[in-house]
Amino acid sequence: MASSVQAGDDKYYDEKDLKKMIEDHGIYVETAKKGIVLSGYVDTSYTYQFAGQLSGGQATIGEGGNNSGFPSSEARGRAFDTDNNEFNINAFKLALEKALPDENTWAAGFRADLMFGEDAQILAGSAGVGDAASYIFLEQAYVQFRVPVGNGLDFKFGKFVTLLGYEVIESPANLNFSRSFLFQNAIPLTHTGFLMSYAFNDIIDAQLGLVNNWNSADNGLGINGTGVNNIPAVTGQIAVHAPGGNATVANSFIYSAGGEVAGTAGTFAENESVFTWDIWGQWAPRFANDKLLLAFNADLGFADNAGTDSAFGPANSTTSTWWGAALYAKYQFTPMFSLAGRGEYFHDDHGYKVGTASAVAGNASSVDLWSWTLTANFDIWENLLFRVEYRYDLIGNDFAGPFGIQENDDQMQIAVNLVYTF
Repeated sequence: MASSVQAGDDKYYDEKDLKKMIEDHGIYVETAKKGIVLSGYVDTSYTYQFAGQLSGGQATIGEGGNNSGFPSSEARGRAFDTDNNEFNINAFKLALEKALPDENTWAAGFRADLMFGEDAQILAGSAGVGDAASYIFLEQAYVQFRVPVGNGLDFKFGKFVTLLGYEVIESPANLNFSRSFLFQNAIPLTHTGFLMSYAFNDIIDAQLGLVNNWNSADNGLGINGTGVNNIPAVTGQIAVHAPGGNATVANSFIYSAGGEVAGTAGTFAENESVFTWDIWGQWAPRFANDKLLLAFNADLGFADNAGTDSAFGPANSTTSTWWGAALYAKYQFTPMFSLAGRGEYFHDDHGYKVGTASAVAGNASSVDLWSWTLTANFDIWENLLFRVEYRYDLIGNDFAGPFGIQENDDQMQIAVNLVYTF
C-alpha cells in the first residue's frame, strides 16, 4: 500500500513502507552481516466518540468495536480506533532489514516487521494469521534479492504488504490518524507469495506477483474459513512518475479464483472469483514550493457467489460489488505545523464487504458510507509526531438492518495521537 509523508527536508517520498519516514534515524545492529538496520515506532492515542443520532435515539457506546456492522460503538464500518473515551496503545512496531543496494549488481537481503498492540490484535484477526488475543502481528517477513538483468530485476519471497491502496498499515505514515473506509473494506492488506519488481526507467516501474489467495494466509481460504483452497492469486502494479518525482499515479490489481472470507460473519464462496482494481495518485505542485500535497484513491471490486455464515442464513449467489473514492490534501504552513484533510465515499452493493447484519441475515441491502476527516500535525520535538484529528462519518442506507440502525445515522470522533519513531 503506497502512501506519502513529508520528511524533515520538506521533500515528499512515496516508498512502500515506513522506512521512508524513519530511515535517517535507523539503529545499526551488530551482526555477522553489515548494513542491517533496526527501526520502528511507538504509536499511542486517546479517542473520544460522539453519540450519533440513531433511529431509536442515541447510540450505546461500547468498549471497542468490530468490522461486523453491529452497533457496539460509534465507529461502525471501521476496525481501527474504535474505543470511546479511552487511552490506546495502538502499536509498537519493530522492523529489521538488510536493504538491497542502489547499484545494479547481484545482491540479497531481507526484511521482517513485527507489530505489538491493539492494531496488531486487529490485523492478526482480519488477516487470518496468528492469535488475535496475543496482540502480536507479523506484518512482513521476506527474503529479497536482485538479478542484474537490464536495470535490475528484484524479487521478494515470503510475506509482504499489498500493492493496493494509497494508505498503509502504519498509521504514522499516513496523512491522517484514522484509516479510510477504503483501506479497511475495499482492499487486502498483506500477502504471502513472491513479487517481482522492475524499473524500466525513472518514469515507469512495474511489479507482478503470485500469492496465496486474496488476503494473506498460509493456505487458501474456503467457505467460512474451514475449507482448504490452494488456488493462488495474481497481483500487479504499474506506476508512472513525473520527471522530477513530484507526481505519481499507480494502477494495481489482484485477482483470486479461490474466494475470500469477508468481514466477521459474511464470506465469499470458495472457488469463486474475487477481483479488485485500485488506482491512486499524488501531486506536489512546484508553485507551492513543496508545501502542498494533493492525492486521490479509488477502488472497484467484485466477488462471485457471495455467501453467508451458516449460522445466519443460506448463501446468496448474487455477485457482490463494491467501489469508492477518497480525496486528500495536506498543506505545510510552517516547518512545525500542517493540516491534512480527507473526504471519501464507499459503496458496498450487498453489505458483504463490511459484513453488515443485513447481509448475514440474508437481506443483502446495500451500504453507503461517507466520511470527512481533518488532522492537525505538529512536529515540535525531534522524532515525535503529535496529531489532533476530527472525523465525521455518515452512514447511508440500511447499515445494520434488523438490529435497528437506519439510514442517515452519523458518528463523530476526536483523537489525540502521539508517535515516536526511531
